[in-house]
Amino acid sequence: MNAELVPHRITPGGPGPAGAEKAADSRRSGPRTAVALVALLVFALVLPLQIRGAGSVFYTDTNFLIRYAVALYAAIKLATLLWQTDIRPVAGVFWIFVYTGMGLAPLAQLATGRSTALAIQVTEDLLTMASLLTLVGCVCFDLAYHVRLRRRGLIRPQLRFRTLRSLDVLRIFSVGAVVAALVYIVQVGGPAVFFLSRQETSEALDAISPDSGQALRAIVSAAGSVACLTALIFYIHVWRTRDRKLAAVDGFLIAALVIMNVIVNNPVSNSRYWTLAVVFGVLLPLIRGRKALFNAAVAGGVIASVVIFPLSDITRRAAGAGVPVRSDSIWVTIATKDYDQFTMLSNTLGYTMDHGLSWGMQALGPLLFWVPRVAWPEKPLDTGVEVGMWMNSTNLNLSAPLWAEAWINFGLLGLILVFAALGLLARRLDAGFRAEILSKGSVGYLGISIFAGYLFIILRGSLLQSMGRLMILVLSILILTAVTNRQERLER
Repeated sequence: MNAELVPHRITPGGPGPAGAEKAADSRRSGPRTAVALVALLVFALVLPLQIRGAGSVFYTDTNFLIRYAVALYAAIKLATLLWQTDIRPVAGVFWIFVYTGMGLAPLAQLATGRSTALAIQVTEDLLTMASLLTLVGCVCFDLAYHVRLRRRGLIRPQLRFRTLRSLDVLRIFSVGAVVAALVYIVQVGGPAVFFLSRQETSEALDAISPDSGQALRAIVSAAGSVACLTALIFYIHVWRTRDRKLAAVDGFLIAALVIMNVIVNNPVSNSRYWTLAVVFGVLLPLIRGRKALFNAAVAGGVIASVVIFPLSDITRRAAGAGVPVRSDSIWVTIATKDYDQFTMLSNTLGYTMDHGLSWGMQALGPLLFWVPRVAWPEKPLDTGVEVGMWMNSTNLNLSAPLWAEAWINFGLLGLILVFAALGLLARRLDAGFRAEILSKGSVGYLGISIFAGYLFIILRGSLLQSMGRLMILVLSILILTAVTNRQERLER
């Protein structure tokens, strides 16, 4: 018998390529496990106990445990992400948002007895219900994210991923992006406006065709900012991979894109959530398949959301119109400043108790955001604005977290379906960062990186405000990339 035809079996962990690969993976898993355990200790115990120790008012253990359940759930999921070998940016952003905005912030509000001015009409029952609905959304997202729709070991007829259409398409798109940014800059009043406060830049943006409503302004600002960012990130990918030779015209376009991004996407005149989207969009492609760097980004993102983010609004208002910086504790700052999502979910529950559910009418606003209000006078208002008017709030620039958007339309059923759909989408998008996809020249991870950062805005809400940039992002990816099909076996 021919010896080469005799099958043999290599025992796991023994000699041979399979055993060597397993041993190498075992060595790499040690640091990951240590990092995950430390993160779990800090996120699940140290920070919540610090909040409890900072308590200055009476509250029941039951109320604390209900709010703590959200923070604990998110902390466990974050630690799991750090421990796993896969890079999952969309899931990472989701759990960072839940941990800080829907977990720690409500705990701080309960323990310190302080909250945003938006909590005037909120009762304890509504706050408890908001915590339970937050948990329901998290569980639905988690279950949908981990559901397996295919049996293990089946041959998928096609492995689908996205590749760059051509360098010429990127060049044409980049020219269009620069032109869109120039139109945006001219419409607002020149480059100098973008280096004023967010308040002054917003007022200049509102002056664009005031009779047409927010739809035109949203499209102008989205086309001017998102297209430039997307084109620059794709060019960075081409330059790093060197799979296509760049010419002099590409150098000129890259320089123009950098200048446009510095103007229209700088953190001075843009919201902090959009700045987060820009940072993630640039950072994640640089991380790509490096798990250690991804873990550092996730852990650093959590710490930054607690320490840096609440204090980073110094450019919000015009000079002389801001609120003096106070030396409150970090937990009072978190309770009273920018994390109003939990409070607004509670207010939305109160709104629906008075007005009932909209049964999908409120969702028509985001779906048809591009329709001018002059052509559709009955167009639904922004959900944050709608609830703010019910609250008699003088400030109508309010958030409407995705939980509130789902609830105001279809109640508990809507919340379950929305977060299950988001979980399925997140799993599909995170698959774009798998090693076997990246190794085949996929560029889909570039769009996924931008979307992962933009998920902060979608989760915060409101949806009507977020649709303009999201539409331009999707169109940009569809223009720049094409689907490539490969047939092969995938073991999952």
